[in-house]
Amino acid sequence: METQIIGVKQLHKELKEISRKTLRGHSFIVVKNSKPVFKIEPISQKGLKKKKHTMNDLWKIRFKSRDKNLSKNIDKILYHNV
Repeated sequence: METQIIGVKQLHKELKEISRKTLRGHSFIVVKNSKPVFKIEPISQKGLKKKKHTMNDLWKIRFKSRDKNLSKNIDKILYHNV
């Protein structure tokens, strides 16, 4: 698909539609004062890791861990294995 050039104001007005189009594979270059500012493009599904843990894992840690590292263990599951 071809990359579409849009202005910042258009992005602001049409954010929902642009996000829908991005999910369908469209890319956008956003310009301000005729200069490129940033690019919006779909995330490759191949690059995303599958979650390795479930809410059940958090439940088990809650009852197994009575030490000071409980919060760190939960953060490790939630944020480092996405």
